[in-house]
Parts: sequence; C-alpha cells; structure tokens
Amino acid sequence: MMSFRKIFASLFCVVLIAVSCVTWVPAMAVSDAVSPGDASDSSSASEPAGESNSVDESDSSDVSGVPDVEAKSAIILCGDTGEIIWEKNADEKMEPASMTKLMTALLAVENLKPDQEVEVTGEAAAMPETKIYLQTGEKITVEELLYGLLLESGNDAAIALAIATAGSVEDFAAMMNERAKEIGCTNTNFVNPSGLADENHYSTARDMVMIAKEALSNETVRKIAGTAEHTIPATNAYEERNLENTNYFLKGVDKEVNGKKIKVDKYDGVFGGKTGYVGEDKAALVTGLSADGLEIYSLVMGSSLEGRYSDVKELMDYGKANVSKYTVFEKGDEFGKVKLLGGAVNKVKAVAADNGYINLPEGVSASLVTTECVYTDSLFAPVKKGQKIGVVEVYIAGELKKTVELVAAEDIKEGWFLSGIGISNFQTVMIGVFLAVILIGFVTIISMRIRNKRKLARIRRRKLEEEALRQLEREEDLKRRGWRF
Repeated sequence: MMSFRKIFASLFCVVLIAVSCVTWVPAMAVSDAVSPGDASDSSSASEPAGESNSVDESDSSDVSGVPDVEAKSAIILCGDTGEIIWEKNADEKMEPASMTKLMTALLAVENLKPDQEVEVTGEAAAMPETKIYLQTGEKITVEELLYGLLLESGNDAAIALAIATAGSVEDFAAMMNERAKEIGCTNTNFVNPSGLADENHYSTARDMVMIAKEALSNETVRKIAGTAEHTIPATNAYEERNLENTNYFLKGVDKEVNGKKIKVDKYDGVFGGKTGYVGEDKAALVTGLSADGLEIYSLVMGSSLEGRYSDVKELMDYGKANVSKYTVFEKGDEFGKVKLLGGAVNKVKAVAADNGYINLPEGVSASLVTTECVYTDSLFAPVKKGQKIGVVEVYIAGELKKTVELVAAEDIKEGWFLSGIGISNFQTVMIGVFLAVILIGFVTIISMRIRNKRKLARIRRRKLEEEALRQLEREEDLKRRGWRF
C-alpha cells in the first residue's frame, strides 16, 4: 500500500499544477488580432488619430494634387464607405443656409404622407423670399410642398411642412436637433426649418454632409431633390407654379442670377443635393454623385454665389479620382480579446465598431495595407456591449490612414472575490473544486489511516485473545491428564 506521505505529496502536486494553469491564463498577453494585414498590438490605449487628407485653409492652395476651393469650409464623403476623402475646416461652425431644408424634407417624409393635404397658415404665407408664394388658406399636398422646398428653396414651403409635422416651428426645430443627434451630428443647432440667418442656427461641413447623406438616402427626398424641373398644379388659391432646381449640375445653365453670371455644365451622375445662400461669401452647396458604383457627397460652405459651383465641381472631380472601396475588415469582425479585471470572465472579445474601408490609391498594392490594435489598458468590469475597449489603426505603407474603434462584443458582469486579480468565476470554481478534491483526499487518507490502525489493533487483540485461549486450553488439558510441573 502507498504510504500516506506519498499519496499526500501526489495530490498536492496535482493541485499546484492545476492552480498554476488556472491563474496563468489571465496573465497571458492578449494579442494576435484577426486582420487582413500584419497586426501588432500595444498594451496601452490611445486616442484615434486623424483619418482624412485634410488641409488647412491657409495652405490648401499650395498643396499639389488636392482641391483648390474658395469656400471657407469643404468636405468630400464616400457614402458607401464612410471615408472622408478630403476636408477643409470641416468642423468650423458656419451658417448652413438653405441646406437646412434637407433636414426639413427628411422629417416631413418620415412623419407625413406624400398625398396628405396641408392647409397653409398665415405664418407660412408671410415668409420672405425665397418662396413659392403660398397663400393663407391654400390647400396643397405634402409632395408638392417638398418640390417647392427642394427645387425653389421655398421658405414658405418649409414653414408649412414644419407646422404640418410638429404643430409649430419651435417644436419642429426640436425635432430637427434630435434627428441630427441620431445621425451623429455634434456641432449643429437648428432654430428654423428654412435656414434663414440666425446666430443660434449653425452647423459644420462634417455634420451637414452626414445630414445630406441621410436625407438623400430616403427614396422620396432623393427623387425630388434630383428633379431638374417640376410644375405644381393649380390649387384652390393659386395658379400652377413652374419650378427650377437651383442645383444646376442636374441640367446645366448659362444665365444671370442675382446679378452674377452663372455658367454650369451638366454633371453626369449627380442625383441630388441642395443649395444655400444667406449673403455674399455665405453661399453653400452639397451634391450627391454616383460614380463607378459609389456615392460621393461633396459640400462647400462659405463660398460665393457663383464660386460654389466651381468649388463643388472640383470636389466631385477629385472625389471620383481618389475614392476606391477597399475593404480591410467589416463591422463586427473580431480583433482578439482584451484582458479584464473584476469581471465574471477575465477577457472580453473586441470587435470593430464600423467598417474598415480605406481609399487605396491606384497602383498601390493591397499587400501594403497593415493594421495595428491598441487596447484599453486596465479595463475593469462591468463592461457594456458596444463599449469602447480599444482602436484598430489601418496603415498604407506605414502611414496611418484610418482609425476605427474596437468595442466589447457582449456585456460582462462583475465577478466574484477573486476577479480583482484577473481570475474568472469559472476559474474560481475550478480552484474550489481542486481544493475540495485535496481536502476530500486528505480526509480520506486520515480516515483510512485511522481505520487501518483500528483494524491492526483489533487483529492484535484477537491474536492475544486467541493465544491466551490456547494457553488456557493447554493448561486445562494438562490438568486433566494429571501432569505435574
């Protein structure tokens, strides 16, 4: 039989090995992110770096190969990929002017039926130009108001739609701001549905291009905004109205507008957009362009009345030449696991929060695309699904091109008492099991030892009793035979 010491030593070694394995796992470095390129991981967190070919206003004209625009602010967005192709002062707060009406149109089609009839109020009819001359008490459909809104930029149509949607201009403005937040705008505040100048009515090129993309993604808004000419039938209060879209890229024009000579050629692929104007050097324009299966949005703010068209043309030309849909990774792709303290588990899966699209210049091999993951340092439970836990950086030939957030793939609750040192609930259970095994083994060995001692004692007693009995029997036998000693 194996001795007590040998059995105890064996069990103790097993436990030590098991505990070592359990506690070693959370201490391992979390790496080997899944990505198309060569990835290297860092142990510390960092903020996302810039992701666009932006230039400051001061030197935009001196940079070779990039747009040279007079606009104070400009941006080019690939709608399919979310990639900012180029930008200039894109976060500077400016007057969006009548580009505001894209948000007005979006909310109207989301809350009203196209064939719904609207009765024009005196507030709407009293709006200053630009207008389609709505009359108090005039009955007109939502669809026709949208044509007046987006083609002729009617301020009266904007008010009529706002009141029909929300009951008042103030309540509609609140809806506009809420919807802007949902889209992702962070530097926008609307106070009216028309875009008339107001110090509290502002946005940025970055926010407005997102609003334009959202609005023009709506089938109804897209159809109307992409119509070059339209006739509103006669109503109960006014004759038919002939409308012309101020986005002249849809059909081309050569005429005088507000004393300015405007010559714009038709630009193939333009499917919609919106102009804006609240004074000299405060003109704006956004266009949506379909090119090679991609949608490119070009926007300028703070340009001249005639300069906005040449500016946007240059942006569209540049966007077509420099956009390429190259997928490095997709939203939801896994990028390893991040070490977690205090949780029910000690690691949380990191996934991409957005698509990893980049502009891959013509002639540049995809083999030059690499990624690097930077995980949040000292991550503590609880963790919510979608919580940022790092970033993945995309490089072309070592140059940072895009940064995408990494987020938690699931909720992680707080763990038990050992979670603070990186031991998960499961590992805690396993440790408990092993400790229970060793305890049971120890108790079993002690019990066996006690039983064996008792058994041996009983055997010895039995032998002594038997020997005493035999001796007594011998003495009795001798007595019977009369033997004397």
